[in-house]
Amino acid sequence: MNIFEESLSVLKSKVQLRKLFQDMHVEDIQRVISRIESIYEEKLDAQKEVEQEQQRKREAIEAVLKEMQDKGLDIGDLAVVGKGTESNRKGKTRQRYQFEYQTEDGTTVTWEGATTGRIPAEFTAYLKRTGKERKDCIVTEL
Repeated sequence: MNIFEESLSVLKSKVQLRKLFQDMHVEDIQRVISRIESIYEEKLDAQKEVEQEQQRKREAIEAVLKEMQDKGLDIGDLAVVGKGTESNRKGKTRQRYQFEYQTEDGTTVTWEGATTGRIPAEFTAYLKRTGKERKDCIVTEL
């Protein structure tokens, strides 16, 4: 147990407090009590400020919701506005290209993808057959 836990356990017990203060003068005990009371008042003030801030936010939210209700909107309408502006994807975005290659039977196929990652099996076979690289098959940049 560290010193803070020990101190807290002493302060929570009336018997241990009596034992702690048995040799102290009444004036010293009164000073300790007044300091504890001042700390208590500070904590109460801080708690009141937090509660007032929460109440202010609640009132602001209620006002916004009432305004939305007056205009015929609901929370779901806000999600529509935000779509497209923010991506959930992490990392850098890959540049996409349109590739063109020929299958073994001679048909020309276009495929959209990136210069890295998985590719269709026919495209892999075409690259092996011709000795080309992916970048050689790029038609347009998307």
